[in-house]
Amino acid sequence: AIGTNDQVIVVESHYAVGGAAHGFARKTARGEFKFDTGPSFFAGLTKPNALNPLASVFRLLGEELETVSYDPLGTFHIELDAPGLRRHADLAKLVSEVKRFSPRGAEELERAVPKIRTMYASLSGLPTTALRADWKVALMILSRYMKAMAGLGPYSGVLPQPTVKLLDFLDIKDPWMRYLADLECFLLSGVDASGTVSAEFAAVFGASDSLGVSEFPRGGAEEIAKALQRGLEKYGGEVRLKTHVDEIIVENGTAVGVKLANDKGEIRAPIVLSNASVWDTYGTLLPKGAAPATETREAMETPYSESFMHLHLGIEGEGLDFTHTGGHHVVVLDKSKPISQPGNVCMISIASVWEPDMAPAGCHCVHAYTMEPFEGWEELKANDKQAYEKRKKEASDKLYVALERVIPDVRDRVLLELVASPATHKSWLRRHKGTYGAAIRAPAMFPGPTVAGIKNLYRVGDSVAPGVGVPAAAGSGVICANTLASLDDHFACQDRMDALNAR
Repeated sequence: AIGTNDQVIVVESHYAVGGAAHGFARKTARGEFKFDTGPSFFAGLTKPNALNPLASVFRLLGEELETVSYDPLGTFHIELDAPGLRRHADLAKLVSEVKRFSPRGAEELERAVPKIRTMYASLSGLPTTALRADWKVALMILSRYMKAMAGLGPYSGVLPQPTVKLLDFLDIKDPWMRYLADLECFLLSGVDASGTVSAEFAAVFGASDSLGVSEFPRGGAEEIAKALQRGLEKYGGEVRLKTHVDEIIVENGTAVGVKLANDKGEIRAPIVLSNASVWDTYGTLLPKGAAPATETREAMETPYSESFMHLHLGIEGEGLDFTHTGGHHVVVLDKSKPISQPGNVCMISIASVWEPDMAPAGCHCVHAYTMEPFEGWEELKANDKQAYEKRKKEASDKLYVALERVIPDVRDRVLLELVASPATHKSWLRRHKGTYGAAIRAPAMFPGPTVAGIKNLYRVGDSVAPGVGVPAAAGSGVICANTLASLDDHFACQDRMDALNAR
């Protein structure tokens, strides 16, 4: 909507914007606990960077997001018999941490740091906001970013390849350091270094080092979505909540709008964007036969990550001190087992470490989650409530085991417990099998926003751009918006963004 006369209508199924990036609250005798439901690892929300386009978008919209800066990003609990690795943003500090576990790995990382920084400097010269998904991107790059492209020359062969190739390029051979890279990749994309594209890994490692800190939004992750909503409405856009889409209307091979569920009519529009997953777009929203059979089959066969078990806790905070370790923790329950094995890697976010108002005085709010296969959960929930609750309790125990690596007496501290299964994950996010996202392994390419065989229909979200979560969703949205804009409007928008970022 910026710089054009286009009217944008966002049709949101739920009562709040943000999808997984929303929050909720529960009242207890001790007071109110506020929880994030999804993403909690953020960097580059307020300072423009090559990793996360949101900072530039907020500046363009004239919206400010208040954040808390912190370091380390989190503590990685990999070895059972040693304190966790503090995952510092600054690579020089990270080298010191790695040395506690692998002196050889630390030496190799230290030698690689200059290359990583040079690579990131080149990557950051070509911001996401300059990209588009049509041939006109060449005109944008040729006119403004050839110097940046030239800087990528030495790395052009490795960046589209899996991260294991980048590790070879950086001469990182130490098994412990490569395991850490596997873990980082898994957190980024849901697959290890053999399947995560090098460009994504290099951008995250480099941006983290360049920024020097991570950020947490004041009020929780939902404030990101609220800021985007304010910006959209400021430019004449509209958000309709509690509005379910039943079908994308396709006439003569062209998307012309959406049909709303519950007999709420239709919305006709010259352009339709689907933020539903690739499986839900092709398998549910598109009329049967609207897309070519080959395109539909390939879309439905897109590999996907597992779903999640979630544990939200309100706990007694007396005697707990997270000054040294921070509020984020990644726990590997058994290093001898594959990282991708469901339940082996558990993520923990204690948001009240940075935002104390999210928990009553003297308490903390905890969100722990781990991957869990979807199979069997939906049927059990529908047919046997008692067995479903029993299975939830059993499946959530591994999250308690992980939490005990951080807070040994956590079970005794629980004031409020909320357990969610993959069936809940699917229901609330309205996602195919409650999946985390597409698990397309590099060097295979993500499909981009266009939909073959249907004019004026585009896709955005984490099954469009590499990775899962906020960077993929934000990046795909920006690239799609640029593609829909005329080249003149895109140039004008980039001029404004460059001017704002230079301040």
